[in-house]
Amino acid sequence: MEKGFLAEKEVHRVRPLWEKVFAEDSQQFTDYYFANKAERNLVFTRIADEEIISMLHLAPYLTGDMEPVCYIVGVATKAEFRRQGLMTDLLKEALQFMWEEGQTFTFLMPANPAYYTPFQFTYVYDRPEWKLNESVLPVRYLENAAQYGAEFHLVVKDKGSLQIKTAKDGDMARLAEFANDLLGKNTDCYMFRSARYYKILKKELIAQNGNLFFVEHEGEIKGILAYICEKDKPGLQEVLLEEDLSGWQLVNAEEYKPMIMARILRVEDFINQLYCEGQVDLLVDVVDPLLTQNSGVYHVHGDRNSNLNCKKRSNRNHYDCQVMVDDLTAFVFGYKSAEECFRIENEDIRDEILDCLEQIRVWRHTFINEIV
Repeated sequence: MEKGFLAEKEVHRVRPLWEKVFAEDSQQFTDYYFANKAERNLVFTRIADEEIISMLHLAPYLTGDMEPVCYIVGVATKAEFRRQGLMTDLLKEALQFMWEEGQTFTFLMPANPAYYTPFQFTYVYDRPEWKLNESVLPVRYLENAAQYGAEFHLVVKDKGSLQIKTAKDGDMARLAEFANDLLGKNTDCYMFRSARYYKILKKELIAQNGNLFFVEHEGEIKGILAYICEKDKPGLQEVLLEEDLSGWQLVNAEEYKPMIMARILRVEDFINQLYCEGQVDLLVDVVDPLLTQNSGVYHVHGDRNSNLNCKKRSNRNHYDCQVMVDDLTAFVFGYKSAEECFRIENEDIRDEILDCLEQIRVWRHTFINEIV
């Protein structure tokens, strides 16, 4: 069995395996993916008798802080070669590659979280399940506009008129500026938007029988709606709305479902991105069974309203608290509390250590909802 590494046009070699394993994807969506997304990926493969039998894609993104990060997608093995450790080897290889590239974390959307928890992935983002308020915005308006690339007005008593427009190529730069400004003000972590990002997203939505819409009020963009209709079931893949549209009640978030798992790749570099609410001075023992170069005791310290400083020490004999790298990931993404994540052996100082950890300004507002 051979290792393979594919990029650019070579990535099309994995399409037969993709179509076999992801048979639930429509032909329209698969065509979209390989025409618009796949060639930007790096693909790790295993090959037997000149046939690709296992693969893992790294899709490149930029965070809102313009830091490169990879989205793990397209993890698949031909049925007769499963349970032979191929996925384990591919994940280890990909994680080591991203570590060497200097990336601080990676993320994925799991078909089954049990596949990834052994590799220290943990949930970090719950996506709202958006529903249209059909008394204000009937789904048939979006269905018709999606099909014909049209626009329409919503008139609501005592509130005025909104324009809902199908996004055209000439609108994409404005949409990206709006989205980055809104997400930059309201989230700690999101994927950077560009005109190209929205052009590709529009194609993705069309492949799912939907379209990309934006909301204008008195000539200003106030929101973005990514509409899809799969298996005759309409839905919203993404909703971005200014706070002053809340009174219009266009959509409701009825529930939140775990969607994105993530994993820290470089402990020191990630922690150094964070800030302090108050005084922090801790020795933290981090355990990473897979990227063992992360394991060790880190001196984490900082003053009130300052950058956190994190430096690995050579001596591992003494520490204040211990944490597994998946629990550390859940903590810094604000998904779990310090008490849930950190092991503190000395009960006499437990409250003091927890109070110190709570002075770290973690990422409590994450917005990662990319699906490919």
